[in-house]
Parts: sequence; C-alpha cells; structure tokens
Amino acid sequence: SIFQLPYLTNLDLSNNQLIGEITFTHSLNSLSPIRYLNLSNNNLTGSLPQPLFSVLFSNLETLDLSNNMFSGNIPDQIGLLSSLRYLDLGGNVLVGKIPNSVTNMTTLEYLTLASNQLVDKIPEEIGVMKSLKWIYLGYNNLSDEIPSSIGELLSLNHLDLVYNNLTGLIPHSLGHLTELQYLFLYQNKLSGPIPGSIFELKKMISLDLSDNSLSGEISERVVKLQRLEILHLFSNKFTGKIPKGVASLPRLQVLQLWSNGLTGEIPEELGKHSNLTVLDLSTNNLSGKIPDSICYSGSLFKLILFSNSFEGEIPKSLTSCRSLRRVRLQNNTFSGKLPSELSTLPEIYFLDISGNQLSGRIDDRKWHMPSLQMLSLANNNFSGEIPNTFGTQKLEDLDLSHNQFSGSIPLGFKSLSELVELKLRNNKLFGDIPEEICSCKKLVSLDLSHNHLSGEIPMKLSEMPVLGLLDLSENQFSGEIPQNLGSVESLVQVNISHNHFHGRLPSTSA
Repeated sequence: SIFQLPYLTNLDLSNNQLIGEITFTHSLNSLSPIRYLNLSNNNLTGSLPQPLFSVLFSNLETLDLSNNMFSGNIPDQIGLLSSLRYLDLGGNVLVGKIPNSVTNMTTLEYLTLASNQLVDKIPEEIGVMKSLKWIYLGYNNLSDEIPSSIGELLSLNHLDLVYNNLTGLIPHSLGHLTELQYLFLYQNKLSGPIPGSIFELKKMISLDLSDNSLSGEISERVVKLQRLEILHLFSNKFTGKIPKGVASLPRLQVLQLWSNGLTGEIPEELGKHSNLTVLDLSTNNLSGKIPDSICYSGSLFKLILFSNSFEGEIPKSLTSCRSLRRVRLQNNTFSGKLPSELSTLPEIYFLDISGNQLSGRIDDRKWHMPSLQMLSLANNNFSGEIPNTFGTQKLEDLDLSHNQFSGSIPLGFKSLSELVELKLRNNKLFGDIPEEICSCKKLVSLDLSHNHLSGEIPMKLSEMPVLGLLDLSENQFSGEIPQNLGSVESLVQVNISHNHFHGRLPSTSA
C-alpha cells in the first residue's frame, strides 16, 4: 500500500534490517509516481515482486534492490520499465537467464546483476542499449561468448564480466569503446590473443584480463595506453618478452604478469617514468638482473619475482627502497652477499629470498626491521652465526634451514613472543636447545633437525601450549626423553630419530 501514496516520488529504505517479502496487498490501478526506489542492504527475501516490474512503474528511473536475499528469476517483463536509468539487482540469489527484454530499457545507464546465480548467455541484442555507461555482470555462471554487439555501446565507461564461464575470443569490437576506462574480464575461460584494437582505447585506466587462457605475445602497442594505471594479465598463457612499452607508461602503478610463459629480461627502464607501487612477475621464465630503476619513484611496496631465472646480486638501488613492504625473490639464481642495507628497511613485513645462491654472513650487520613478520633465507649458502636479534618483536615465521650456519641457537629468540614457526634444519648448529626458546608460547612448529645439537631435551618444551610439530632428528641429543612430553595434547608430529636417547618412551594421554 505504500506504493499508492499519490505524491511519493522517492523512497529510500536502504541499509536497515528489513526482513520478509515485498507484498502488494492492494491492487494497483494507476501509474505510480515513484521515480526512485532503494531497498538495498536489507534482509528481504522471496521472489522479485511481479507488480514492481509492470507498466504501472514505468516512471521508475532508479531501482536498487541489491544486497538482499531475493531469489527466483528476473521477471521477463522487466523491459516495461522504460524510463529506468539505474538498475541494481546485485548481491542476491537470483537464478535463470538474463531476460532478453532487458534490452528494451534503452535509457538505462547503469546495469548490475552481479553476485547472483545467473546462467546462459549475455543477451546478444545488448548493443541496442546505447545509453549504457556501466555493465557489471560478474560473479555469476554466465557462459558462451561475449556478444560482439557490446562494441556498439559507445558511451560505455566500465565493463565488468568477471568470475563467469565465458569462452571464446575477446571481441575485436571492444576496440570501438572509446570512452572505456575500466575493462575487467578476469576469471573466465577466454582464449586467443588480446585483440590489437584494445590498445586503441586511449582512456583506459585499468585493464584486467587475468585468470583466463589467453595466449600469444603482449603487444608493444600497449604503449598507446598512456592513461593506464593498472595492468593485470597474470595466470594466462602469454609468451614472448615483456614489451618495453610498459616502461614508458607515465601513470602505471600496478603491473602483474605472473604465471605465464614470459621470457627475456625486465625492461631496463621499468619504474623510471612512473609511480610504480606493485610489480609481480613471478612464475615465468624471465632472466637477467633486476633493473636499478625499479624503485625510482620511491613508492614500490610490493616486489614479487619468485620462480624465474633472475641472476646477479640484489641491486644496491633496491636496498635503499624504504617503501618496500613485501619482497619475494625466492627460487631464482641470485648470488653474492645479502646487502647490509636490506636488513634495515623499516616497512618490510615479508621477506623471502630462499632458494638462491646467496652466501656470506648475516651476523656482521645490525638488523633493524621493526615491521618484519616473515623471514626466509632457506636453501642458500649463508654461513657464520645466526644473529641474536632481527630488530623486530613481530616475527611469526623464521626459516633459516638448508644453509651453513654454525654456532649455537641464539638466546635472543626468547623475545620473539609472536613466533609461530622456527625452522633451522640442515645447518651446522651445535650446543644445547636453550630453555629460553620455551618462552615463545605461540610456537606451533619447531624444526631443529640435521644439525650437531647436543644435550638433553628441555623439560619446559612440554609446557609449550600450542606446539604441534617437533623435529629434533639427526642430531647428537642424549639423556632421557621427558616423560611429560607425551601429555602435550597439541603435539601431532614428533621426530627424535637418529640421536642418543635412552630410557623409556613417554606414554601418551590417548
């Protein structure tokens, strides 16, 4: 009955806790004056009410029913809302096809049906909706090819078809969308090359074609996208070199090309002409060195280059990049020493340089990394003693395994109150397990195997509340195994083989 108020033109009940179904308790006999209806972000259920999608509501210009629990099909007569400019039915549990009648709404500018369970094709005739500026059909189960008629929507600014099952080629006709700024097609089953026409879209700001089966080379014509800020082409089948043109894009901030078959080197001037903040080229077949220009802007905070064939030393220019927060260089062939400046970068919280050919000492400099939560130097050739501190109280995961470290386990580890995993296996450590390590009450995994450690197992190990994995194998430990170790309920895996223990095995509580 609320829709029979004769002068009601705007109704906004969004962001409340409304429940139940929308019901029309009185028959509507005349045209409703309502132009704006927003019931989004509630807990409304049931089918979309049929009367709302009749000619009686042909004055509606905005209809927002998003983020509720509406179910069932989108009514076929939706095309009768001939004045509609804004339609948002996203974030519900709608099923079935997108009705072809939706293409009758030729004044529609904003269309989102995202985050439902819609199936089948995008209507082929969508190209007649000439006023469309925004299409968001992501997070559904739409299939078949992207209609080439989308290329006739010359006012389109934003096209988002992500997380569907779309197949076939990216239509060449998308190159006609001269107003397009955002093109998101990720997480589909698209194949073939990027059509050359895409590189004619001079207003493009963000291009994301990731998580598909696209192939071929990335064209040097990418240099034409002078307004591009974000380029995501990861998890595809691209081959060839990274185009040099990406280094000339003045507004480029994020470049993610990981999990492809790219070869060659990183373009020499990448980072020099733009405000690069995120670079992820991991899991390719790239080689060569890290360019000195990579952090030229001083804004790079994520550098992900793991699982390639990069070589040479970690460049000095990188060690002065104080904006860095996440660095993953593992599984390459970097060599030389760990630059001392790298261990004083204040913002790094994740540093993984495992699986390289780095060598030298790491206890010959001051470690001051107050943000550090994860450090892995595993599978290198580091030697000398392990530092007493890494200049952080936040360390959660420390992996120094498979190196040549010697000396004893540092007493300073007792200050690592957040430590969850400590892996020191396959080194040349000797001496006792310091009781101080039992101060790490959050420790879940402790691996000291394949060293030259000796003495007895500290009794206090059995007082560690969440210890789940304990590996002391292949050492020189002796004495009796603490009897109360068997009563530690959190322990699920213990390996103490190849030592010199004697006496009885502890009985467990099981």
